[in-house]
Amino acid sequence: MQKSLTILVEKDYSSNNFSAYLPELRLSVVGDTEEEVINCATDLYAAEMEKVVLPKLHSFKLVSVDLAFSQKSNVTSSVAI
Repeated sequence: MQKSLTILVEKDYSSNNFSAYLPELRLSVVGDTEEEVINCATDLYAAEMEKVVLPKLHSFKLVSVDLAFSQKSNVTSSVAI
């Protein structure tokens, strides 16, 4: 059985490492490289799925927000869902 897994990978320039967040499980991992953090995230997902009681998978939605700035610094936004 194949499943698509969403992983949000971020580079932390202050700590000089990477973090990966799995929104379906609401868990994250940290690693030194992007490849390491993705491998750790997939291993974490596999470990969670092997538990006797399956974890509750959370649903999520990615939302993009466009911001427009006027000369008076008033912010207007439009949300794309």
